[in-house]
Amino acid sequence: MVQNIKSVLIGMTEEGVDEPSSALAYGLSLAQQSGAHATIQAASLKVVMGNTFVSNVATGLVAAHNRRLKQLAQDVAERARGDAAAAGVAASVETPQLGYGQLVELFVAQARVHDIAVLDAEVATVNADRGLIEALLFESGRPVIVVPPGVETFKHDRVLIAWDASVRATRAVNDAMGILKSAASVEVLAIGSEKELAHEIPGAELAPHLARHGVHVDVKNLVVSPDGVAETLREQAGLIGADLIVMGAFNHSRIREWVLGGVTESLLEDCKVPLLMSY
Repeated sequence: MVQNIKSVLIGMTEEGVDEPSSALAYGLSLAQQSGAHATIQAASLKVVMGNTFVSNVATGLVAAHNRRLKQLAQDVAERARGDAAAAGVAASVETPQLGYGQLVELFVAQARVHDIAVLDAEVATVNADRGLIEALLFESGRPVIVVPPGVETFKHDRVLIAWDASVRATRAVNDAMGILKSAASVEVLAIGSEKELAHEIPGAELAPHLARHGVHVDVKNLVVSPDGVAETLREQAGLIGADLIVMGAFNHSRIREWVLGGVTESLLEDCKVPLLMSY
């Protein structure tokens, strides 16, 4: 049983593109293992015509498009209700249809009253789903799990912590503590240059703190590979068979843009392991 998680927000946005979602199954699996309530937002983006001189034909096409998206979201919601019932998870399901700005505000407000949010990974940087990931990380004050395609079961036997002793990494570790305490093994990984690692071992200070919480922890320090920090992290996650990576978001970028940059951006674009991120 995962401790300290009592409410899980699962977010999906219907944009009329046939993209499979892993967030629903993964989020329900997390809720089931935590004994948590799940709030499922099967949202659809509403296209709004802002020009009063738009023709009736165009207005009709937009209205038809919005109706189609709404129906697709409602179909997802019906499947979600059935999946939640089959998993024995208490769930509430909502199907809001809003413009992008309002939709973001809704998701952020919902995330603030849940312990954790679960969203699908999105490779494209200019995309509604990527915008939701950014908004929840920056503005909700809650951790977010980003789920790659094809991962539909929450697992946490082996957890990898990407540790750089930053405020964000510290917050991520604290947010993930309930998961870490029930994991079979946790590896604290510090990545740096040979010079950096020669002067300090960042993970060594975190390990006793985690051990006092009953976490089974190992510490590893790796010299960054020529392909960069993100690739070094991906390789290590593969080597230990990590089920989850815990990390602070935007560790190597101070710029808030559509493109996150640095390690976070690289991992969102290409990572086969779910990411639990905090900001």
